[in-house]
Amino acid sequence: MADDLSQAGQLLGRGLRARRLELGIAQNVLAAGLCGQSLINKIEQGQGIPDADLLTQLCERLRLPMKQTLRQNYPIRRQPTFSRKVHKLYRAGRFAEVVAYMDATDLLPTLTTDEDLKTYYYYYGWALYQATQEPTGALQHVRTALTMMVPQRPTQYRSLEVLLIAVENYLLADSQPGNFAGFERALAIMRTKRVMDPDENLNVVFYQYAQVLLQQGQVNQAVQTISAGVNWAISHDSHYLLADDYTLLAQAYLQAHQSVAVV
Repeated sequence: MADDLSQAGQLLGRGLRARRLELGIAQNVLAAGLCGQSLINKIEQGQGIPDADLLTQLCERLRLPMKQTLRQNYPIRRQPTFSRKVHKLYRAGRFAEVVAYMDATDLLPTLTTDEDLKTYYYYYGWALYQATQEPTGALQHVRTALTMMVPQRPTQYRSLEVLLIAVENYLLADSQPGNFAGFERALAIMRTKRVMDPDENLNVVFYQYAQVLLQQGQVNQAVQTISAGVNWAISHDSHYLLADDYTLLAQAYLQAHQSVAVV
């Protein structure tokens, strides 16, 4: 467990330091009004983890936004006006309004392509879960979207299909602990470069997988998954979800530390 603590702290410290240097901010400038420079140095050396409030402030100062929705939109091409409205509400995190708007707009019968239907059910299912935190109804819509994937095991996948595979596993986490098959399938598709339209949204797969691992007490595997997600984002010139990944690292550190304390 000590290795878990060390790995989480070092990864977080390296990430924050790399971002600080990328922006050309000195340690004392980053620390000003937040904490002592010595604490920043300690964090960057992997010798400590900031608490939630300090981490949030550091990410804000380093221009790493937290709790982001999808970086790129998936259009419902048959209904562009409807699509833009859904995207606007979704990006604002107004998930209950997304569901209400989609319920009130009787456009589903006009969607005739598999791509539009997959997109519709993805947004509806995930917004429903975010609004209610109840996975059963959301899972039904996600699985409906997955039935539109023809064939079910294609050679190449679209980014949205990879997200759907991961989201299905995420929604099953409470009822099927220890089942990570969907996440592993999604990551295998990504790592073997079988995504036709790779985009920054794929960072979500690592984040959701790590969340589930932490919830199930698998700290070491969670840290490894977050590390892979951070490396994936950086190697693809993306900062999307990095702050959220760092928050998970801090949670992993705390969880591991508590386990050590109990022992």
